[in-house]
Amino acid sequence: MYESRRNSEWSPSDLTAVPTPTISRTPTLALDINNPADLEAQLLRLKERRGSDNSTTSTATHTSTPDLEQNQTSETTTTPAKPNTLSTYLTHPITPSSTYTLTQFLLLSLATGIIDATTFSLYSVFVTKQTGNTIFLALAALQHTSVSQTEPNVAISISLFFCSAILFGHIGHRIGPSTRLWLSVSNLISTSLIFAATALRYFGPPQRTGPFALGVIALLSIGMGAQVTSTFSAKIPDVNTTMITGAIVQLATDETVFAKDNVARTRRVLFFGAMLAGAFVGAGCASCMDAALGLLVAGILKSAVTIMFLF
Repeated sequence: MYESRRNSEWSPSDLTAVPTPTISRTPTLALDINNPADLEAQLLRLKERRGSDNSTTSTATHTSTPDLEQNQTSETTTTPAKPNTLSTYLTHPITPSSTYTLTQFLLLSLATGIIDATTFSLYSVFVTKQTGNTIFLALAALQHTSVSQTEPNVAISISLFFCSAILFGHIGHRIGPSTRLWLSVSNLISTSLIFAATALRYFGPPQRTGPFALGVIALLSIGMGAQVTSTFSAKIPDVNTTMITGAIVQLATDETVFAKDNVARTRRVLFFGAMLAGAFVGAGCASCMDAALGLLVAGILKSAVTIMFLF
């Protein structure tokens, strides 16, 4: 009996594995391939279901887009502005066409007229108008009596003016030719050389040629080379502080020269007037007083412009 009861008991190993039903999340379609109408209906239902899923996704994307744009806009508007420091102010270019800038370069033109009239009356040479010096160079080569014994003066003026233009021109390109910083620094150097030439002329012997004369011409040529180069690099319209011929030609060929609001005509007339007035001042100082006085006046004018460049 015990054996039969023992044999009648079941053990876990006697159990057979019952397959666990799986639930598919993907809806299945019971298609009857023998019934074309049922097949078309099921396919149509599947397309409608996919279309509704796509519209839901696009709606969610469209809803999130304004939020993204709003965030980008807020990030753009909250970008801090560049601080207005002294270095920013000094490296900011001047306004070439403003009345204030015109006043500055008219004063420099006045100083140019004084200096050229003084140097020609003393040494028979220009330190800014190298066109005239080029003519003198040809006359000296042919030993013309009009430039007798002044050949070294002409050679020094042309060569040092050219070297000064190279130096100040390339430095200006690196720093910024029309910035307040460069215009102030270059004009400060130019003004210092004018004052040095004034002192050399006043305390030195009044020679037409010789070492002291060449020293004055050299200082003035370097200083005026710096001024003219800075003016051309800054691209100041109609007022280049030295070449009056171009202004006269442009004034003569201007079709609207008598127009009421002709700004270019006004600038050229003022440039011509400043250069002519400077020539009268320089010639008057050289003839009636001391030529060093004319150089001193030119240095004072350039000092005022140097300060004006900072404002």
